[in-house]
Amino acid sequence: MSAHDAAITGILLEHRIEGCEEALGAYVSRQRWGGAQGRTISMVAVVDAAVISASEPVLIHTLTAVTFTDGHTTRYALPLGIRPMGDEITTRMPDFIIPWPEAPDPIVLYDAVGDSTYIEWLLDAVREQRVLPTTSGTLRCSSKDPDALHTGTLSSVRHLRVEQSNTSVEVGDAIFLKHMRRVETGASQELEMADALEASGFTHLAPMLGRAVWETSGEEPSPLVLVQRFLHNSTEGWALALTSLRDLYANAESVGHADPAERRAMVDDQDAAFLAESMRLGKVIAEMHLALAGGRPGTDMAPAPLTERSLNTWANTMTSELDRLLARDEPALDPLRDVREAVVARFDQIRGLSPGGLLTRIHGDLHLGQLLRNDTGWVILDFEGEPDRTPEERRQLSSPLRDVAAMLRSFDYAAAAAIIERTAPDSAEAEILRGYGEAWADANRDAFWSAYLETIGSQPILPAPGPSLVLRRAFEVQKAIYEIGYELGHRPSWVPIPLRFLLRGANS
Repeated sequence: MSAHDAAITGILLEHRIEGCEEALGAYVSRQRWGGAQGRTISMVAVVDAAVISASEPVLIHTLTAVTFTDGHTTRYALPLGIRPMGDEITTRMPDFIIPWPEAPDPIVLYDAVGDSTYIEWLLDAVREQRVLPTTSGTLRCSSKDPDALHTGTLSSVRHLRVEQSNTSVEVGDAIFLKHMRRVETGASQELEMADALEASGFTHLAPMLGRAVWETSGEEPSPLVLVQRFLHNSTEGWALALTSLRDLYANAESVGHADPAERRAMVDDQDAAFLAESMRLGKVIAEMHLALAGGRPGTDMAPAPLTERSLNTWANTMTSELDRLLARDEPALDPLRDVREAVVARFDQIRGLSPGGLLTRIHGDLHLGQLLRNDTGWVILDFEGEPDRTPEERRQLSSPLRDVAAMLRSFDYAAAAAIIERTAPDSAEAEILRGYGEAWADANRDAFWSAYLETIGSQPILPAPGPSLVLRRAFEVQKAIYEIGYELGHRPSWVPIPLRFLLRGANS
């Protein structure tokens, strides 16, 4: 046994949790942030550890590596807490309990991110800029503004119940803490993007107050915790969209069937407030892309020309992703198999475009759930990129139109999700509402796109107008293919949302 393995084993033995690995793997596999739905675990190992608190509650930093039968291994930041059996945490934070029937002693093992004691330790460590040695590296905490983290006794700790690849926590009315879960090799898209945008003067971000970064030899630092200023009176863009749609659908139920012009008129009359927000959002996203286009030469953030080679590579990649999806033994994909050639034709259209514009770093996973609206405007969150893509893919230069396409798909998703929460998707009522939802999505897509183009103006970051539209539409189709694969693994009942978009486009 190596000295490193012996050190980890010693920590687990000392605190009576040796042999808990199988329980940790089962817990990870149930979490949305784990990305393990539909996958089978072959091995679990704690690969890094450090004792944070040796007395009740015991708190232990761990990185837990989960290897799946497909051969891929993912490391997770999984801090552990240990309390006596019967402790109130079992009823206070049941979602964070890690069931372990084989535990040798009567203890409660849990994910410490659910424990306010751990959150308080994190904030203290960031404020005091502590360095915690671990068995294979260092947990280094830092803060640009330590005074902003003087919270005293925590007034409240609220875990946000949102579906993300991290765990987000609101602390009192001053701090927003994001605990990363997947610890990946390579430079961090999240840190690079946040730092570059902040340096450019882009203001539509939650101010960064501090961070905790795991460092080990031979790897780029990995952020484990980001601490940001709490945004008062803020509402998630997804929630605002659903509120708008609920009002629209309530009115639509009293009207019933209507032709497309009547549906669009109802959206314009009833939804002027959200349409205005979509225009503001288009402006903010354009400003973000303009800031990213100013990346410093000689760095990974520097832009590059969009070339004919880029267009051909994208078309090949898009077709390959479609064929990988269709190779899956899923009957739900049969309608998409029937229109494969029409979908591929969308991709082939970009091969002959005149190249122009720039390749820049992009957000990579832009949607209404990554945006907050507060008193001062829209704020962009989470620069991790699409969770099912590799870190290298997320950091690649691409067209800003890829972010635009993702945003446009989000409007379509919101319209469909608001129907799912209201009625059965295959009901007659849903069919009527679907027409109104498409009118809502189209109106907001138009508002976003027009404001985006107006803000970009004559800046040469996009191709000419015609090629931009063709490329944008190809990215929308690619995004919908990604969405189908994602939903098959996470929410199979939502597969019809992106599938309907693809079938509608293929048949038009």
